[in-house]
Amino acid sequence: MEVVEDRIVRDGNIWTSAGISAGLDLALAFLEYTADEKTVGKIQLGAEYYPSGKSYCNMHKILQAPEYLRKRD
Repeated sequence: MEVVEDRIVRDGNIWTSAGISAGLDLALAFLEYTADEKTVGKIQLGAEYYPSGKSYCNMHKILQAPEYLRKRD
């Protein structure tokens, strides 16, 4: 068995995460896989959840994004 030190691990159709916030990361990644990036971007924007700095669908560029996030660019 191989131990992987990642927040999210996808092994075929098995998805796992390493804790509460990693579970949120997993949920966003899974939604991106099953839906589309724009849908995930809207969910992420509504939750204001950007711990890894990843912004789906460039939602950080819209006026409704939190100011701290818009300042990234």
